[in-house]
Amino acid sequence: MTVGSMFPFDRLIRAMDEHVAAGRITDEVVAQIGSGDYEPKHFRFERFMEKGPFEHLLRTADCIVSHAGIGSIATALAHEKPMLVLPRLKRHGEHVNDHQVATARKYAELGHVLVAYDEAEIAPVLSRLAEFRPAPRVVNTVGVAERVGQFLHQVMQRR
Repeated sequence: MTVGSMFPFDRLIRAMDEHVAAGRITDEVVAQIGSGDYEPKHFRFERFMEKGPFEHLLRTADCIVSHAGIGSIATALAHEKPMLVLPRLKRHGEHVNDHQVATARKYAELGHVLVAYDEAEIAPVLSRLAEFRPAPRVVNTVGVAERVGQFLHQVMQRR
């Protein structure tokens, strides 16, 4: 499990800890929990991990549970790992807006991740994760280059 390194995400960490304590999650959980206040009592964690140990855990993990950060999603896809994401929410003070909801929804539509939109959905969605195979990510480099070119053209016209 990872919550990224920019913002705390105690809601996800606490929910996972409660699911492990209640026996709803029986697999080993190892987490990178960042700078939040909550420390899990029922699984192993590090606040921050060096790249080497983090990459090793990614390679050996059966699946990944994470916030819906684009970097975490891209990393899971690069390692072809099934992933469950819980988006950070502005109303809980977890981010400045709710863009992770849109990110989670889009990547789920593309078949890349499974999404739990609140803590109560984590265990039922996690039960589907073992059979889930993420669709390969196909990067549209030509489309990206065209959009960057259009943006730069618009900037130049404003001058």
